[in-house]
Order: sequence, then structure tokens, then C-alpha cells
Amino acid sequence: MPSNKAARIALSASAAAIGSIAAYWTLLATRQGHILFNARKLPVVPLSDDFSTYSHTVPGGMVRGYVYHPQGEEALQDLFIYFAGRGEDVRATARTLHWLPEGFGFAAVNYRGVADSQGHPSEIASVQDASQFARHLRKAFPHARLHVVGRSLGTGVAIQLAARQDFASLQLVTPYDSMLEVAKKRFPLVPLALLLRHQFNSLEHCKEVAAKTQVLLAESDDVVLPERSQKLIAAWPTPVSVQTVPASDHHSIMDLEATWLHLVDFALTSVLSEPKVA
Repeated sequence: MPSNKAARIALSASAAAIGSIAAYWTLLATRQGHILFNARKLPVVPLSDDFSTYSHTVPGGMVRGYVYHPQGEEALQDLFIYFAGRGEDVRATARTLHWLPEGFGFAAVNYRGVADSQGHPSEIASVQDASQFARHLRKAFPHARLHVVGRSLGTGVAIQLAARQDFASLQLVTPYDSMLEVAKKRFPLVPLALLLRHQFNSLEHCKEVAAKTQVLLAESDDVVLPERSQKLIAAWPTPVSVQTVPASDHHSIMDLEATWLHLVDFALTSVLSEPKVA
């Protein structure tokens, strides 16, 4: 009968749809680290002799990083430790460092699986690598003041690092309250609360942060929506400076001179406001 045939077609279509959704959810569950970090190899970005290299061993290979100190190690007074956004190669970001004044340096590692780093990316791994990198920098540059900077995805790493170690300042560029809330916008039909292992719950981790903090927001941001940043700012346990970078969006903000001037000014202000030891 036609009705039976129509019913069979409808059931087949429903089964196919359910199977596709299940396969999609399985992919997100098993590959979510690579999807979240946008882990992939990227073309080599040449860097000048003003950079030194860093690496440490992880399961599956090496995590690689770079330190910019153009005036030499002895002249380095303030060092930004930078944690990148999703899929960002820190070697490419390093091409904007001509805006840093004398005495400032820049240090960053590529997340596992991103660009020239190897291994499998995850929230736990990124924070572990950040902690190890920061300890290395303290030993390598004992006279430099260390400032943590995180951008987008990297703000979740930066906050957890600042909750574990002391730094001269913490600066967050387009931060979010939790990756779970951000991801809900992109995957509205997925039960992310059950599937997402890398939740970067900055609302929880920020409770342990004591460093002087600045937040830089993009004038237009359709990736981390303003309410996600504002919720984190409202929950911050200490006073926080908030600046909006004119003519910026989520992707261009680190390419603008104004952003780097804000980072430098706040780092210097944080150092100058430190109480003097009697």
C-alpha cells in the first residue's frame, strides 16, 4: 500500500538522520581536542635572529616555542608570555612585535598539534605545557618581570596559569566565561555538557587569580559574543581594567598597534604600582 511505502521511507529517512547525528556526535567526542584547537600543520614562518627557540618533549613528539629578546637577554626587563587563539601559529603573531618598546620581550609556544608542535591537544595538556614553559622562562630570564597574555582560546590557558603561579600582570584579549558556553553557539544541537571534555571554565578558575588584570575587547566580535566576556568580567575577584580596541574584530585585534600599546602600558603601570619593599 502507498501509505505503508511512505511510512517505510519516513522510517528510513529518520534512521539515516539519527545515524548521521550519532556519527557527528561521535566525531566531536573523539576528535574534539583537534577540533577545538584547530590542530594542523602550518607553513614555516621564518623568524629573525632576535628569536631563540624552546622545546620540551611530550607524548607524540615535541612542543615548540619561541622567545623574542632583540636587545639580548641582559636587556630584557619585561617579558610577555603569550597564549594564542584557536589555530593560531605564534610564529605568525611574532611578526607584529615591532611595536614592543626597548626592554620588552615576547615568549610563546604552539599548542600540541598546532603548526610545528606535535602531540594531541587538550585543556590539561595546554595548561601543563604553559606551566613548564613559564618555569623555564623564570630560570632563563631571572631578572625579567613576567606578564601573561592570553587571546581568545588562550585566555582559558592564561587564567589557569595565573591561578597557579605569580606574575606581574595578566591581560586577556577577547576572553570568555567558559568554552562550553561559546561552543553552544556553534553546535546548538549537540549535548555539549555531556560531550565536551575541554570546557575551560574560566569563571571557576579566575577565583584563584591575584595578578593585576586587564581585559581588551574587540569593537566587533561575532566569535566570543560580548555577553561571554562581560560575564567573566563581572565575576572577576579583583578590580579589572577593561578597554575596547577601536576598529578591531575578533580576528584582527592582535594585528593592531593599539592593542600592543594597551598591553605595554598596562604592564608598565602594573610594575610601577607595585608596593616598594622597605
